[in-house]
Amino acid sequence: MRRLLLLILILLPAAAVFAQEPAQPALQRQTWDVFIRRNALSPLLTDIIFLNLLTGDQSSISALGERFTLTESGVVFYSMDEEKVKLAKADGIIRDHPFINVSSGTQRVDWVASHDGGQIAWTISRKVGDGQLITAVWLADAAGAEIRELLVYGPRDGIQLLPVAFGADDSQLYMEVYAAGSEGLSPYARRAGLFALKIDDSGAATGSLPGDQACFCPVGFGAGSMLRLAPSAESNGLDVEVFGLDDGESQVIPALSRGNYRDGGNILLSDDGALAVYALSQARHFASEQEEIRTVLVLVDLENGWQRIASSPMPDLARPISFTDENRAVLVALERSDGTLKIDLEDGQMIEVAAATYLGRLGEH
Repeated sequence: MRRLLLLILILLPAAAVFAQEPAQPALQRQTWDVFIRRNALSPLLTDIIFLNLLTGDQSSISALGERFTLTESGVVFYSMDEEKVKLAKADGIIRDHPFINVSSGTQRVDWVASHDGGQIAWTISRKVGDGQLITAVWLADAAGAEIRELLVYGPRDGIQLLPVAFGADDSQLYMEVYAAGSEGLSPYARRAGLFALKIDDSGAATGSLPGDQACFCPVGFGAGSMLRLAPSAESNGLDVEVFGLDDGESQVIPALSRGNYRDGGNILLSDDGALAVYALSQARHFASEQEEIRTVLVLVDLENGWQRIASSPMPDLARPISFTDENRAVLVALERSDGTLKIDLEDGQMIEVAAATYLGRLGEH
């Protein structure tokens, strides 16, 4: 039944990526839609599913992992039992990641892929003798042909760097100065202390980003812009602060009033920069046994300066995946359950298009 539900997934204009596997020439010429879902027999495991909608071929691999990220070379994830970064491919094999290496002294490893999956940046944080942290920032193409160390930061007491997003043309990498142990304080990731790493053939140079970097707020990047959800004392909601990363222009889109729906995050911008969506949640008793969550999707018109509710409430935290249907709809994943929803941004209609969570398309070019 699950396979039948997967096969009804509509073809989507998802980000195109190209899988490289010299040992498997047949796979190079195929396109795979990639999903994840909880294993039916062992919920601690995650199934990584590669589905060829043209031929009907399917491969599935199970792993005890987290932070599944689609790149041009396959699915990168962190193996919790092996404490290593791994790479899963459509050939059904999971291997150690060829160049993101975790040593015994590593405190934390984080990564982010470029929009097309062709580049990956990662940070390795480790403790030195006095307990302070040193973070190394690395960059490579997905195949690992060009690996570069961009920056070494520290030592700092309890402070490290995390990669957040690539710039529109991959010539910048947006970073966060992160206080260790601050995760899990709110339903959605909040960031402060953001800065840019400007990348060229000679190396990398740091640069500032606009706005108040002391704001511990949800942030999103895309289409040459940075969006931030900032608390509004006037409406008790979230203003959308918009900053042009190229032209320096800024605007504030006034907050919505949605009662106790006060936690926002997971901002997604359309490729043309005209629209954005984010999740807005009411999180009662967050991270407790009595937790109760309701989430709506918010549509932001960046050209005309307004935002509105675009869906009925959902009983979970939500993560927009991609715009589709010429920006008239959005694919959405629920954070704590399997499945991919399609939400029509005009009438709010919501349908399940897959019984697993969609990661994207592999090998389209």
